Amino acid sequence: MTPMRSRLLDAAAAEFSENGWRRLTMAKVADRAGVSRQTVYNELGSKPALAEALVMRELDSFLQVVQVRFQAEDELVPAVRAAVEGALLAAEQNALLRAVLGSQTEGDTELLPFIFQSQELIDTATGFLLGVVRAGYPDLPLDDTALRGPLESVVRLVLSHISRPSRPPAETADEISLLVAAVLSGLVPSRGMAAS
Repeated sequence: MTPMRSRLLDAAAAEFSENGWRRLTMAKVADRAGVSRQTVYNELGSKPALAEALVMRELDSFLQVVQVRFQAEDELVPAVRAAVEGALLAAEQNALLRAVLGSQTEGDTELLPFIFQSQELIDTATGFLLGVVRAGYPDLPLDDTALRGPLESVVRLVLSHISRPSRPPAETADEISLLVAAVLSGLVPSRGMAAS
């Protein structure tokens, strides 16, 4: 990321946090960054492109937390648990995310789909997790196709708990890691195995 792009995203994040997404304009971002409006358009494009760039930049910081927490564990299920808890704790402390979630009460929800319904975000996070799991556990007896589905489900569960937290991060991480353990150990019956 270029220094100018980073500067503009910082300005946009600050403007959004203070005044909401609805009132954010490219001109206000330009004023805050001390550049021309044309510079903002040249660097970031449209307002939806700006939203996507902000979200993907925040995702990068979350994924770094996930990677550090994951790599600190020796076994897969505890690594997943630690990574999930790290992501949830990071979400609680993330100013941009807090502003997005807080804006729901004011009806300023335009930015929500860029986070919680973005297939690009889900695909990026899933692909990242796949790489982290493969690097840490190369002998895992699942191919990438079989592993991608459960990892995407973990990403979607974490996003759901970020958008509507119901329990502390540690409890949520326990529950998600229990699901992962069940899948990995074959405890979840297939569709063909009806309960008797």
